[in-house]
Amino acid sequence: MKITNVHNVPAPLVTLAEGNYYSKGRSDYSVTELMSPPRVQRLRAKHGDEMVQDVSEMLWPLLGSALHVVMERGETPGWRSEERLFTEVDGVTISGAIDLQEDTPQGVGIVDYKFTSAWAVMNEKIEWEQQLNVYKWLVETVKKKRVTSLRICALIRDFSRHDTREDYPDAPIHMVDIPMWDAVRAETYVRERLEMHRQSKLSADFGEPLQECSPEERWMSETIYAVKRDGRKTAIRVFKSLDEAKELAEKEKGYVETRDGEPKRCTGNFCGVAKFCEQYQGESNATD
Repeated sequence: MKITNVHNVPAPLVTLAEGNYYSKGRSDYSVTELMSPPRVQRLRAKHGDEMVQDVSEMLWPLLGSALHVVMERGETPGWRSEERLFTEVDGVTISGAIDLQEDTPQGVGIVDYKFTSAWAVMNEKIEWEQQLNVYKWLVETVKKKRVTSLRICALIRDFSRHDTREDYPDAPIHMVDIPMWDAVRAETYVRERLEMHRQSKLSADFGEPLQECSPEERWMSETIYAVKRDGRKTAIRVFKSLDEAKELAEKEKGYVETRDGEPKRCTGNFCGVAKFCEQYQGESNATD
């Protein structure tokens, strides 16, 4: 990937962004790669040298890297940080780097740091559940130790003390308990993901179309309907149902504005390969 510096930020930040401090070791897939959509993985492998990102857009990855460096200075008895575990499934090596493990007489507690939003904490994040349960499976498979808890340590970048919603986090550092799977469910998930990636690689090798990303993988938002009135800048109310929106618009002598859902992972290029993706580009061209 090429790192640009459009906004002329200090050179040391560019150097930090260009540094390749991440290593998955001698594994075929890291846990995060295993969870990634197969289409995204294949496109990254094919177009890695053509991918471009500006350093000004890398704030959170840079802070994440900085956090891991700082954590190395926080050595505490009974806690293990940054341990990468390896295991093999049908000849394929999988590895996962676990942020924190707490050793207790009952077993191991796993903690993963996330720089995230308050919205993410307030809504179910299936990716967090999948990731931490694969870590649990790794610990129990490799270290033969029982895992007793899974938690996210959420570092909330947009925290506001003035937000009074009932389910709003009460502090900018917030702990989230993650449901635990049994070993059978975890291994089944791992094998299913490996098979998806295997099929995707075969398709790429033979020049066949890649499996499309699902709406969930694309972070597809819902289409909503805003009731508006001439002379008013903001919507009177927003609905998920067109019929409900039409009903209120008639009462308010207004009109309905349709706000189409969008694949936010694609439109924001959070995958890094949106410009190379036939699935997304085909949709974009169809709406032009």
